[in-house]
Amino acid sequence: MIRDVLGVKNMWHVGPSRLWPLTVVLIDEAHTFFREYKGSDAETKRLATLTAENARLVEDLVKKGRSVGILTILISQKTTGDAIPTFIRDVCPVGLSFAQKTVEAAVAALGDDIRNWPDASPVTLQDPAYVGVAVMAMQGRPGFTRIRTPYVSDADAARIAEATSHLTADPALCLDALLDTTGHTNPGDDGPDGPAVPLAKP
Repeated sequence: MIRDVLGVKNMWHVGPSRLWPLTVVLIDEAHTFFREYKGSDAETKRLATLTAENARLVEDLVKKGRSVGILTILISQKTTGDAIPTFIRDVCPVGLSFAQKTVEAAVAALGDDIRNWPDASPVTLQDPAYVGVAVMAMQGRPGFTRIRTPYVSDADAARIAEATSHLTADPALCLDALLDTTGHTNPGDDGPDGPAVPLAKP
């Protein structure tokens, strides 16, 4: 569908627009969706199956969503290697970590390459002077970059959210509008909770 609408196979070749906006998916406390379950009873097996399915779907979303303008952001405060499966972490185009207490935690957030850049490690950010400073890794770029995020009070955050709320939209409504505009139909959609429309041609 993206080629039919935009004339390209990658939304970033033309950029987001009102017709095809950027969709941001935030998965907060992401580690809770990837928790490992071990055991042989039926409930544990069911939960382990759900965890595996979560991981598969998120990996798919990260890898395939980029070209159609879906940016997936995984957020976790858990600093162990199993917080976010490495096969997901390694396909995320950007990694970001605030201060960490151990090298292992830094590796869990940014990948093994951070071991080769000790001066850039988030382990060095524990001093109060580094509040708001993070280390960033980007696919295709060697090394790591430090960034500083400004402090924003709750009142300012609320004011900004309210002032920019008109720039957001429900992705489902955007998809419905896109289908209407382009003459595509979703024959399997039998209501607001009907099946999703594939964004690629069969």
